Amino acid sequence: MSQPTFAIELLRDYVLTDLLGEDYGQVIYWAGKRVARKFPVMPDDELVAFFEEAGWGQLTLVKEKGSKFSFELVPPPSTQQKATGYYQLEAGFLAEQIAGRLQYVAEGFAEPARQTVHITVQLDRKDSYE
Repeated sequence: MSQPTFAIELLRDYVLTDLLGEDYGQVIYWAGKRVARKFPVMPDDELVAFFEEAGWGQLTLVKEKGSKFSFELVPPPSTQQKATGYYQLEAGFLAEQIAGRLQYVAEGFAEPARQTVHITVQLDRKDSYE
């Protein structure tokens, strides 16, 4: 099922960027973490479904090695090729989901490519999750 993304784009591209200015990337990253805390820790198949239902795109876990998780996100065509910082909501959400699963602090980083976004989540196994 295709989700309309116009409402999401209005909020992200105009409202939030105007309100938050230079702090946009950091604030939406932490907002993503907070959103993840509102939902129980999800298995991979539910994460994929959540991303699709939220209109964030198609998510795939590409690689999991040690403390590092690599995801590929194919965002809706209208939001592809956005600047770095745009996908921090999704990075924060994934970081918090992985942190909740494994009980360690985690950070996420989003790197937009041409038609995909590479999101890396790195666990800090020295810092237990509270």
